[in-house]
Formats: sequence, structure tokens, C-alpha cells
Amino acid sequence: MEMYANLHTHSTHSDGVYSPEEMVKVAKGEGFSAIAISDHDAATAYPELKAACEREGMRCIFAVEFSVGQPYPCHMVAFDFDPEYPPMKKYLEDMGFRQTDNTKKVFDEGVACGNITGITWEEVLEYNKGIIWLCNNHVFRAMQAKGLVKEDEYMSWYMKNYSKQRGKYPPVIPFMAPDKLIALVKEAGGFVVLAHPTDEQMDRIDEYIAIGIEGIEVWHSDLSDAQRERALKIALEKDLYVSGGSDHSGLLGGLYSSYPDEESLKASPHYIPERSTGVPREYFEELVTRKRNRVK
Repeated sequence: MEMYANLHTHSTHSDGVYSPEEMVKVAKGEGFSAIAISDHDAATAYPELKAACEREGMRCIFAVEFSVGQPYPCHMVAFDFDPEYPPMKKYLEDMGFRQTDNTKKVFDEGVACGNITGITWEEVLEYNKGIIWLCNNHVFRAMQAKGLVKEDEYMSWYMKNYSKQRGKYPPVIPFMAPDKLIALVKEAGGFVVLAHPTDEQMDRIDEYIAIGIEGIEVWHSDLSDAQRERALKIALEKDLYVSGGSDHSGLLGGLYSSYPDEESLKASPHYIPERSTGVPREYFEELVTRKRNRVK
């Protein structure tokens, strides 16, 4: 199948590598005609995405990837809702604070013990202006901009400063329960798709549908061919929206430069063939129009 749209990606507004403008150019260069940036618990990339798509002749749809808690902990991609709907706006602000608070606490620890030097938290904020969901990537990029670290040092820097330290500081705000999150998205005018479903989650698909899931990812980089076949069968049998995307893999994942040669790249978990994830045009149109054009 020819993939028309890549609907699961991450930008610098969460833990991605490329800015929204860069992502649009990469997506267009790869041959996609449409894109969604589904940043983690953050909606701030969309204005930049929309403007870049208009310049490049691409299509886009608004999306956010939410993490949810018990009793069904998973990731869900919410599409086409109003981020300015007051309860949703508040929740997005809370999620930004949750992540940024943890990042700052680990940053402060790194400064106190001498592992992070030459930069202040205020400089991190200034470099990442307009972004409210800040993680270790944002600290590293701010340090890189000051010439304190190099791109190929990221993994060793992360392991030293953030890998184990993040768990020391419990989240100040919990993730919303899945049924509550789905209800909030619907109140804000959108709908929710189950992201990168595992076999166990597909076993429980009726439970997810019962709490309001309206779609499932099929062509996602984490799913095997057998899982994709199963997910598509579920979508068609249960009349669910079909979605998918490259996530942190592939060209849009932005991690190919981490590998010294093509052989090591193709052996890595980040490699996927071009346009092997996403959705064909018919399924993108269903998402945009909210009409599932299935023949019963």
C-alpha cells in the first residue's frame, strides 16, 4: 500500500529531533502528502506545522499523543480537538508542568554535583522559547547551542545525567485515567486512536472501544507485519479509524545521523524503509472527514 500521510511523529516541542518546519520538509522529501505532529502531551507545535504545510503544499491534521494511567495504561493519539477548550487547555498546561518540573529537578541535581556546567535553567528556557513540555533533549540542545556538548555525545550525556535520575522525583501531577482522557478529548471536539497497540492491548480491544477509543494504529514502526495485519483486521471488523506513523524511527525520527554507516543504520531499531509507515490516502480522508467509508 502507498502511504499518503505520516500521523505519528514527534518534534522539538516534545522529544523529537526536528522543528515542525524541518519535519514538513523531511516528510515532503520522503514522499508524504500529509503529516500530523503528535507530540507527547503537548499541542504547541501545531501553529508552526500548519504554517509550514501551507508553504510546502502539504496537508496536516492536529494531533497529540497522550499517556494515560490505570486501569488501561497506554498511549493514545487524540486528533482534531480544540486545545483552547478550557479544561483541555488546563490539562495540557498541567502535563507540560509535570514533565518540565521533573526535568528541572534533575537539571538542578546535575548542576549541584558538577555534572552539568556552563548553563543556567533560565538559558534552557530561553533557548526553548514557546515550548512548555521540556525534557532532557531540550537541556542538551541548549547546551549544544552554547558549544558545551556535541551531537554525538548525547547518549553518554543522557546516561550520565538523566537516565537513572529521572525516577528519583515522583510526578507532581498524575496522568489522567483513559476513560477520563477520552471523555475530555470528545468534549473538546476530537477523537482518540490507540497508539502502537501491543498483542495484549489488541486482545482487550473491546474494553478500549467500550471506554471510547475510535481508532487503532496499524502501520506503526513498532508493529510487526503480523501485528499490522491483525490491527487492520480489527479496525475493519470493529469499524475503527486506521492510523499509523514512524514515531521515532525512519527519516522523520531524525536519528539516522547517529549511525556511522549504512550497515549499522539498517541493523538499528530506528531503521525502517521509506514510507513503510503511516496511512494510505483513503484512511487519511476518513480521519479528516470523520466518515468511515466502509462497504458492509
